[in-house]
Amino acid sequence: MSRPRARLLRAATASAAALTLGACGQIYPSQAPIDGPANGVKNSVDQVVVGFAQQQLQAPYFAAMQVQAEEIAREQGFELLFQAANKDPVIQMNQMQAMMAQGADVLVVNATSVKGQKEMMTQIASKIPVTYIDTSVPGTGMTSVQSDNLTIGRESGKLTARRFLDMGKPSISMVILTGPATDEFVGPNRRQGFLDGLTEGGLTFDIRAEQTGDYAQDRGQVAAENMLAGNPDIDLILGLNDSMALGAYNVVNGNEQYRDVYVAASADGQKEALALIDRDGCEGRYISTGLNSPSLAAEEALKISIDVATGRTRPSDYPEESFTEAVGIGCENIDEYYDPASVF
Repeated sequence: MSRPRARLLRAATASAAALTLGACGQIYPSQAPIDGPANGVKNSVDQVVVGFAQQQLQAPYFAAMQVQAEEIAREQGFELLFQAANKDPVIQMNQMQAMMAQGADVLVVNATSVKGQKEMMTQIASKIPVTYIDTSVPGTGMTSVQSDNLTIGRESGKLTARRFLDMGKPSISMVILTGPATDEFVGPNRRQGFLDGLTEGGLTFDIRAEQTGDYAQDRGQVAAENMLAGNPDIDLILGLNDSMALGAYNVVNGNEQYRDVYVAASADGQKEALALIDRDGCEGRYISTGLNSPSLAAEEALKISIDVATGRTRPSDYPEESFTEAVGIGCENIDEYYDPASVF
């Protein structure tokens, strides 16, 4: 009888540990990454168990990865163990240990902390092949499938610069909605890329305020309200993802006080944002975003994992990182990327 093809793990506990840990949870010195599936090469895909350790599900981008991963598991017949860590590295460690104890052959991991999980992920990767998705811990695991956040942000920034210049505004004031404190690389790259794009596009700017929206729409909305209260005369609210930018859009849309405030995102391409760009065209208040497809990332990360688990490839065959397509999306190319039926 075959295993169920997808299931959610129950809350993981430290007692599920299958790694070499000390009595107080201390990780022993680093070991070399494993160069084959944790439980030996499987003869067919339906014998494979993939653990997917997601960092959180609060943002639609991450939830869409789960939907896509479960669909791929159903189609291909492998067992998927999926769990999200609510952005907590300790919880994520326990979840990965539980997946290994339940027979995972390979892991797909969206890391919660780039810097804080170095020792942890070195130890994990010595026991099981790790493919990172979206956020990686450099120097650990076998490969990383992620977005080129710097380039995506830059391309979105160029589109926003063009819109303001077309409006006769060569200089703007702006506020920025950022990620949480644990967002050590993805958000900063998106931010820098977007600002570089504004500059490359010929726009000058000054940043009045920055506040975390935690990559969530409701928190982005609150943060936007707070910053607008002190800066009602700004031209642009930048969100480092579409969810936060959509929260900001809810604040300015229909509000006469903010009739000259526009919104943009440095990345994601969430369909609700694309719908606004599609609906309102080049006169709309939601100017641009960047393609950051959770579906493409999930497909590639799972393909690598299955190929390793079935012996088609070895972990050492892969480069340290690879990137999905990087492109900015605005009113002029919206038709190429907006799909109302998409998962994300």
